[in-house]
Amino acid sequence: MFDVNKRRLIHWSIRGPAAAGGNDQASHPALRCMTTEIGTRVRHLLPVLARATNREIQP
Repeated sequence: MFDVNKRRLIHWSIRGPAAAGGNDQASHPALRCMTTEIGTRVRHLLPVLARATNREIQP
């Protein structure tokens, strides 16, 4: 049975765009890269969460 009180911590190490340079022009490509990386990770995470939710509500 799925235990809703049991949690698992997942940490995503993603380099911040400020590390790319001191001005907006230098950090903008890094910001786009970071947002793309977060989007990719979330798209992979959603099916995992959906399976967990389905197990929770199935008898």
